[in-house]
Amino acid sequence: MAEQLTGTKGIYILTGRQGGKGKFGGIWTGTTADGQKSVSVKCVEKYGQALPAIMGRLMTVDHPNVAHTLDSWVCEDGCLYIVREYVKGTDLKTIFTTKELYRKVDEMKYVHAGLSVLKALQQVHGAGVIHRDVKPSNIVIPHGDGESPIDQDFSKAVLIDFEQCSTYPDTSDVRSSFALVFSPPEMLLKRNKLVCPASDLFALSISLFQLIMGKAPYSDCNPEILVNLQLTYPMKQPARMDDQLFAVLSKAAYKASFPRPPRQLQPTEVENILRQGIDGRYQSAEEMYDELIKVEKTFKPVSWLNKMFG
Repeated sequence: MAEQLTGTKGIYILTGRQGGKGKFGGIWTGTTADGQKSVSVKCVEKYGQALPAIMGRLMTVDHPNVAHTLDSWVCEDGCLYIVREYVKGTDLKTIFTTKELYRKVDEMKYVHAGLSVLKALQQVHGAGVIHRDVKPSNIVIPHGDGESPIDQDFSKAVLIDFEQCSTYPDTSDVRSSFALVFSPPEMLLKRNKLVCPASDLFALSISLFQLIMGKAPYSDCNPEILVNLQLTYPMKQPARMDDQLFAVLSKAAYKASFPRPPRQLQPTEVENILRQGIDGRYQSAEEMYDELIKVEKTFKPVSWLNKMFG
């Protein structure tokens, strides 16, 4: 039986559920009361004080490459409810981890998806918001039931999941989460005030490297070692990666080297090194977009064997 949820901007009829506690806990799918729009409703039980206001900012962002936030409110149960237009399709992590899909995707499609995300980030950053969780699982290729994602136009990719986002500069001392493999050093070291648009571009660069080459620029099964690699290991050019593409990705994911482990340095030294890394990257999504769009003219595809063994 469908449930009805009343928000500040409308009434939503919820028909599908994915986990969570309580009557409306977790993630729901459904429609607006008039049936005109499909929606997803997420109940966030633990959230920072700033998140409701940030959702208000995101409601002003209406762009085809951004999952549009339609409504947001704090309910009597203390949960923050967030309503967005539902994006039906397949995320890039699913494509990456499904061999029969991944091996059939032309690498240029991932470049097109990257350009889409940069368009999305232009809008999000323009609203004074940092996504903070850009990664393949949060980039969806839209398609209908029964359609294959690999047959779709990747330039229509949509950036989703804004529950980790923050305003910038962020002067709070909240211990924010980070994503292994994709997050930049300033997030790993909990320097919230340094998180900026370049932080999202770092994460997008690592995502594109992984998708195009079949593996991240660094990896390890031990989380502590992986974090250390994220902090210190520079992006190295694989033998068969297109030169211009590598130039774009390496600049976006630039980080300055630490002479010793950060815990052995003074806080001001750590901050200065992090700032050097940030200053060496693209400073805006527009700047990275202008460089990445040039890659299509020179792009050399990566063979399937090289993805596996190169």
